Amino acid sequence: MARGEERRMRHAHERAACLVRAIDRDDFAETLIGHLAERVAFDAATIFVHRRDQGPIHVFDNFTGEKAKNGVREYLEKTYALNPFYQAQRAGLASGVYRIRDLAPDVFFQSEFYNDYRIKVTSREEIGYVTQDWPEGLAEVDIALRLEADETVELALYRYLRNGDFQKADLDLIQDELVFLLACFSAYWRRNRASHDQSEPRQADPFGKGRISSRERQVLELVLRGHSSESIASQLGISLATVKTHRKNAYEKLNISTQAELLNLYLKHIGTELAQTS
Repeated sequence: MARGEERRMRHAHERAACLVRAIDRDDFAETLIGHLAERVAFDAATIFVHRRDQGPIHVFDNFTGEKAKNGVREYLEKTYALNPFYQAQRAGLASGVYRIRDLAPDVFFQSEFYNDYRIKVTSREEIGYVTQDWPEGLAEVDIALRLEADETVELALYRYLRNGDFQKADLDLIQDELVFLLACFSAYWRRNRASHDQSEPRQADPFGKGRISSRERQVLELVLRGHSSESIASQLGISLATVKTHRKNAYEKLNISTQAELLNLYLKHIGTELAQTS
């Protein structure tokens, strides 16, 4: 083995050992982000743990400034429900490395209505919007780590587009770390979950419970994720006409007529569920 390769391997082993030693320490999340920074260049990072139908648990962020911190609070309180990652993990997103734009396959939010929900609609963002006060102009790569008890880690890395987008080589480097990251975070979470989440676990009621069918709910949830009717038909393996029928029937049952009203109703549902868990 060449001397340069030997040094590289030794450094990699030292980095891995450093992260393992941090599993029982309060600075584990910061050490984890530092570990990834040795592999891929990025400007900021966040770590949230999602519980399927509940709000996310905040584990870490290194945004600076009160405005950015307020953006994180807005996300945790409400706009997480519109996040493509949140919606994807509810559908069983596998551990992996994803560009955020790939989790929102269709044109996302286009209506100025969304500004009423502390969202800024802008074509400069990969998914078409940004939470109010959240730093803008960021490319985003999400590392999904599926844990036990139906929980999924969203470890998001951000790079200002002025510094260049993430490349496939960056994603490949992160992918190489995936098994190790999952093992380390799982061990950390088993020891420290209670210190991050003080809420009582409960089974959330599905959106539109008792009013719409399970298939109609599937269609509406895909609408809320930004899918077109054509995409929904492909996702569910049904005809375009059937999608339109399910959507029309669900709207009638919910006494709404527009996508804006659907979002309003969905966010009220999310707010009620959060109030019941607090």
